[in-house]
Amino acid sequence: MNKLVWRLGTLAVGLLAGVPVAQAQQPAPAGPTAAELKKNIARIERGTEGESVAFDQLVAATDKKLVAYLKAHDVSAAAAKSLGLGYDASPDSARLKVFSYTYSSGGTRGTITQSVLQWHNRAGQRFAYVAHEEGGFGEIHRLPSPGRTQYLLLGSEQGSGICMRGLAWLIELKGNYLLLDKQALDNQPRLDICNVALTYDARRRTLAAAADSTFGEPDVYSDAPFKPFTLHLVQGRFVRKK
Repeated sequence: MNKLVWRLGTLAVGLLAGVPVAQAQQPAPAGPTAAELKKNIARIERGTEGESVAFDQLVAATDKKLVAYLKAHDVSAAAAKSLGLGYDASPDSARLKVFSYTYSSGGTRGTITQSVLQWHNRAGQRFAYVAHEEGGFGEIHRLPSPGRTQYLLLGSEQGSGICMRGLAWLIELKGNYLLLDKQALDNQPRLDICNVALTYDARRRTLAAAADSTFGEPDVYSDAPFKPFTLHLVQGRFVRKK
């Protein structure tokens, strides 16, 4: 009994004095499973944007789950397909990967694509980021920027019944971080132009924008007539040469 009182007294003194007391460590919360992701993505693909508050919450929650999953797992093209995800990878040993899923807009826009990027730092740690700009990126080009790890992402996404958006996005990976330059593409953070084809020429280090008449009038919402242009990669940015 005296020993018990002594032990309790010692514990109380230790707590009052701020002395650390050993405690059992709580297990870390389990991350999302592949089965959970697959179920969520299948539900989203059957739904429509804005059909309910619950649907919008499901999309937001799935983005968070997908980011958490990609931080913990390397996912192959076959595994991505099993999950219901689109998959694209950069040509430099798949350092950068883009995973995507789709759902209906419920209108003339057609399909909405949500993309999540995954990369590794030099220590092999995984990172992931939700691309908050809706759109699918089917091309990933590693840019020849000395001392930097930059990629040009090209893709497309239907914007409406009269607009097929041509998309270009330049990102830089720096260790644990994904950097976005607000002046990376013709003094803009990205290119997003209706009915315009964007083409990268790796040999010439140029990004060309030309009318794509298969869908409609190029840059249809602009008051000024569209004129084809070419941007040149200079010091990590695509600029117009004067």
